[in-house]
Amino acid sequence: MTLEEGMHFLVHESRMLSGLSVTYGTADHFETRFTGNAREILRLDDPAESPVPLTQSSIFDLASLTKCFTSVLAMLLLREHRLDPEASPVRYEPRFVHLSGIPIRDILTFNTGLATPGRIDEAPSPEEGLCRLYQTAPAPLPRIRLYSDMHAMIIARILESVSGMSYMSLLRERILKPLGMHETTSLPDPARCVDYRFEHRLVEGQLRISDGQPGVVHDPKAALLQPACLDCCGHAGLFSTQQDMLRFAQAMLGGELLTPDELRQMGTNRTGIAYPDGQFRQFLGCLCFSKHPNQRLSELPAWMSHHTVGLSGFTGNHMAIDPDTGTFILYLGNRVHRRLTRILPLQEDSFTSAGLAPDGTGFLRTDSPLPVPSSVRFVYFKDQCLGDPIGERMRTLGWL
Repeated sequence: MTLEEGMHFLVHESRMLSGLSVTYGTADHFETRFTGNAREILRLDDPAESPVPLTQSSIFDLASLTKCFTSVLAMLLLREHRLDPEASPVRYEPRFVHLSGIPIRDILTFNTGLATPGRIDEAPSPEEGLCRLYQTAPAPLPRIRLYSDMHAMIIARILESVSGMSYMSLLRERILKPLGMHETTSLPDPARCVDYRFEHRLVEGQLRISDGQPGVVHDPKAALLQPACLDCCGHAGLFSTQQDMLRFAQAMLGGELLTPDELRQMGTNRTGIAYPDGQFRQFLGCLCFSKHPNQRLSELPAWMSHHTVGLSGFTGNHMAIDPDTGTFILYLGNRVHRRLTRILPLQEDSFTSAGLAPDGTGFLRTDSPLPVPSSVRFVYFKDQCLGDPIGERMRTLGWL
């Protein structure tokens, strides 16, 4: 499968995504491809309705790719000895009263479980949600899945206390302005934003449809807390363009932010282990994914190294930066806009009972005159449709 065929399958054939931008390259070279729409037709009875194509000026909700910026800021303050990895959060932010015995290093690398007194996104107000965040306490480390938003949220608040600046002010000073990333923000222009409305989820057999407005962060915790934080939450909340994210990826490889050794440290596995029963605990670095020995469970293409920094965003994004091969990949897409994104709980017959194919592709069985494509298994198609063809293309170009 070529990259063009893979993108066509994801966007136009299976329709897992409404639109997709794919960029890859090195610190000095890159190629970019766009296909699909930032906004699809929403009403069949309106003759003025027409799709809005995806372009270089489209603004994406980065979702969890935000964590990469939080991790880089932490690495910079660690380098400057302004942040002590062995200190507990209360040294810098006394409101984390229950984390006095936990070193910041363990939070940055997912080596502690964390729990709040009630879900933050179910709090009755932004202020109560923020209070729940500051009431975070240690919890048993999960056996398999360690990845969580809580670690980045806590690190972001610590960064604010250490620097004496808001998260966005610190981000602008240390990363965005030096790199010329003028389109990266937590308060985007809604008119240029990719549309994430009408996400469909099947929960306990009940269909739930969201109606988040363009320019409002998709992540529910970030959407709730932003009025209380007046800023970005650190785990999600950033919006950006393909060009800005290209600049970031190339700067990471070019040593403009971190040294090659610091980038390797960021992506080095800190958690992953193999159990005797053949299962694995997640392989994670500093607020990012690390290379996994089981490719089906890996967030990174097989051809990337074990020092690769990788992150995926729920809205359809993915970024991986490899200091050993000197390459990066960047997918900015939309798997949310009028798509079925999740089935909970996921059981043996969940796909077929929803009208889908056994691999999770297809269209949700509904009464709507507009089809609702499924993106529930998008993550499992990324290697075949995007990662593997990109590797072949970069080998052909002599970049890999």
